[in-house]
Amino acid sequence: LTLLPPALAKQVQIATYVCVGAVAVSVWDILNNISLEYRLLTTTKFGFPIVAYILASRLGSLGYVLGFTLLATCPLGRCGLAYRVIVSFYPVALSSICLLFFFRVRAVYGRSRVVTLIFGVLWLGVLGTALTIPFGGDAIPIGSTQYCLISKLVPYVGACAIVVTVHDTAVYLAISYRLVMNTYAVRTHKELFKAVFSGAYLPSFSRSLFVDGQVYYMISVISNIVVTVMVYVNVSPLYRGFLAIPNLALTSAMACRVYRNTKLGLTRES
Repeated sequence: LTLLPPALAKQVQIATYVCVGAVAVSVWDILNNISLEYRLLTTTKFGFPIVAYILASRLGSLGYVLGFTLLATCPLGRCGLAYRVIVSFYPVALSSICLLFFFRVRAVYGRSRVVTLIFGVLWLGVLGTALTIPFGGDAIPIGSTQYCLISKLVPYVGACAIVVTVHDTAVYLAISYRLVMNTYAVRTHKELFKAVFSGAYLPSFSRSLFVDGQVYYMISVISNIVVTVMVYVNVSPLYRGFLAIPNLALTSAMACRVYRNTKLGLTRES
């Protein structure tokens, strides 16, 4: 840090703290739920959802946040290559998170072909924009050292957070609407609106599903809006992109919690 201007050194220090915090959250989530993870993996039929769960909850998100922590704290050398390898975990994790909710909304609608098509296209949009992320930035060595500094972040990477927000909003509204329409307590448009946005009038199990999805949706949308705003704010590339790290850690943990609770029947106990 002594080789950097004081203002930039402070930014690097703050970003490093954020990375370490994101790793701590991810590791805590693993350790706190390790018994449930074992139960899930040993009782659930192996298929695409469980593969997406593993990629989203462990390999993708943990690789991403841990990689950036190493980039910020260790002399990795070959900074451009290291940056691209680390950021390549992002589309893996993000597309897997959204895939979990694709399977969720598809199940809620009884594998409807129309719903599968609509949300399949939305998921492909998430995947497509996420695949641009590794090419939207770069890192350079700090002076003559092997330590790295993010030097570039192009504006188009913000499109990914926008598409994810649209995807998550569509999933949330679709699932909420379906849960509400399966409830005979809803009689008027006012009650329908209230139920879709608050879970009122829903039976206990449906309300548990609703609340889990609502918590994830609020975290995802708020954090993605903040990430999008930061990408287009006129600040250093370091500040413009570093919030994507805790964003992925939090949304991954929440998405996996929703999936885990549903598959293990824990919503029935809440």
